[in-house]
Amino acid sequence: MLDMKTKIKSCICYVVDDNYLFPTLVSASQARQHFKSELNDIIIVCLAEPSGKTDTASEIASSLGLILLVRPLSVIDKMHPMYGRLFIHSLIPASYERVIYMDGDTQIVGSLEPLIKTDIPTGKFLAVRDPAGIFARSSDAWMRATQADRHRAGITRSYDDYFNTGVLVFNRPDWKALSELTLGAIRRKEEGFKFGDQDPMNAVVGDQCIFIPNTWNFPGFFIGTPSEILARPIVYHFMSNPRPWTHSGRPWGPEWSNPYKRFMQTYPASATLAPKASTVQKLKYQFQQLVKCGTEYRKVGRLHETPADIII
Repeated sequence: MLDMKTKIKSCICYVVDDNYLFPTLVSASQARQHFKSELNDIIIVCLAEPSGKTDTASEIASSLGLILLVRPLSVIDKMHPMYGRLFIHSLIPASYERVIYMDGDTQIVGSLEPLIKTDIPTGKFLAVRDPAGIFARSSDAWMRATQADRHRAGITRSYDDYFNTGVLVFNRPDWKALSELTLGAIRRKEEGFKFGDQDPMNAVVGDQCIFIPNTWNFPGFFIGTPSEILARPIVYHFMSNPRPWTHSGRPWGPEWSNPYKRFMQTYPASATLAPKASTVQKLKYQFQQLVKCGTEYRKVGRLHETPADIII
């Protein structure tokens, strides 16, 4: 266990491909605003070949005080970029002791310092329960589907003792062993896992997870529900399509799309990095979200998450 009474060097780390640089830069810029210590860095690892995209992102990152590292896919054994978080121990300098891994489809509205200061026992890591567990409690059909997913992944714990990999907090010396166990499971399962790296991580190292409140990884589709009031989120995670950089309607509305628009206004070159949605996609998203708000999000958003192991 690291001695958290002594200041340690830490970082927030994103691992993305060059198609996800735009939202990641927005999230990282917000992280920088709330993460001021000289011992804390914000690192974006982009798994791609150098290009005009990465050059543009590098210039913007530098102006924001961020570190952008461009690395070829070979550094993660040419696996899909979503597995990049499993290689963080080899992608960033060894000087970082505490790491907050963050997905690029997040927005950060408060200080992340509590995640740096929390003691983590050797071999453990912090994460938030996946919202599928809340959905499972909303109906028998959801419960059956969720339990079936867990069974197929080889997970024998309670359906709700399953973490989301969008935000992970760990001590860097521990991550190699946790990752190698997960990678071993991925390579052994020829037919693959339904949920990328999340299923195998839960299957083989789930017992090492210390659950923290969804304050630190709050589902964007629950914005405007009672669960948002209870959680008082610091990190909002837009974990499924549509995302607010292409959709400004329900459930989040313009408030959560505006940060991307303001970013493009401040850094016009970033517009070349921003994903676009066609008119047909936008209409599809509008209809999809109206239906889900009426049939799922409002109902499920009234349910409480299972209590965390520790409160931060």
